[in-house]
Amino acid sequence: MKKLCFVSLVSVTFLLFFMVLSMASLSFAQDKIQIKISNWFPVGTGQDKLLKEWGEDLEKRTNGRVKVNYYPAGTLIPAPQSYDGVVKGIADVTQHVAGYTVGRFPMMELIDLPLGYPSGTVATKLANDYYKKFQPKEMDNVKVLWFHAQAPGILHTKSKPVYKLEDLKGLKIRTFGSNAKLMSRLGGTPVAMPMGDVYDALSKGVADGLLASYETMENWKFADFIRYSTECYDVAYTALFMVVMNKNKWNSLPKDIKDIIDKMSVEYINKSANMWDYIAESGKKVLLSKGGKIITLSKEEQAKWVEKATPLFVEYASNVEKKGLPGKEAVKYIQNYVSKYK
Repeated sequence: MKKLCFVSLVSVTFLLFFMVLSMASLSFAQDKIQIKISNWFPVGTGQDKLLKEWGEDLEKRTNGRVKVNYYPAGTLIPAPQSYDGVVKGIADVTQHVAGYTVGRFPMMELIDLPLGYPSGTVATKLANDYYKKFQPKEMDNVKVLWFHAQAPGILHTKSKPVYKLEDLKGLKIRTFGSNAKLMSRLGGTPVAMPMGDVYDALSKGVADGLLASYETMENWKFADFIRYSTECYDVAYTALFMVVMNKNKWNSLPKDIKDIIDKMSVEYINKSANMWDYIAESGKKVLLSKGGKIITLSKEEQAKWVEKATPLFVEYASNVEKKGLPGKEAVKYIQNYVSKYK
């Protein structure tokens, strides 16, 4: 009988021990700061790896006090709704491309104009310096972490090479944001759609080509169809990406965690810039390996493209001015900034 009581006592003791241990583990898990990151880029792309790495880095630098839950490939929020998804708290962090919500960010969207960007590094550094200078209120409903911007967006076509403006006539070219008007002025027919729909559009002939950076040839596998890339760098555009956090989530964080995130944001500006130029070069190599041809426009021909594009700068600047914002000053700032690196 005594032996039975002893065994029961030991069993109860172990049971209580494991219950306390489980409760402690649960409490520890609950004490961790949970951050949900939504990303719409395909898994394995440079843009996917960038935000995933940021989350893993944050966990390490906070010694595990922050637990990141990462949702890639639009599994939590689709690309066009990414910004609003963070504002509403569906995700805590995302990267949103301004061109998917035209008119939402009038000052920041000016960066997307085809002002002749020479690299993703220049575009990314400009975006962050520009935001610091003008501090537009259009993003006051989120915590801005940092900006990055793609490598130069140029023309890519399936079956018809474009050596001059006249060659664009009749071609259906995928565009987004301000580049729809650019394509119309150049003589092509703009077709607007999210990047995720382009592969299918190219395969079915809905689009004859697109304006994009070279990275799309690899990341989005457009080199399966594209045979010609026209390097019209004097009217190369960029696409602005904003990495943002939900305002309430940011306000709820302890100061030391905020300091870590702010420090990381500065570091990830350079990481992002390097990423864009690296994947652009990689995409170009993939295109060439599949038999793609690079077309370099003459200076005389590029001048014609610039002449067609220039009225857009005036138009967009004037539209922003009508909203009571310094559109003309902003466009001039971008032009001067970019010209230093040409």
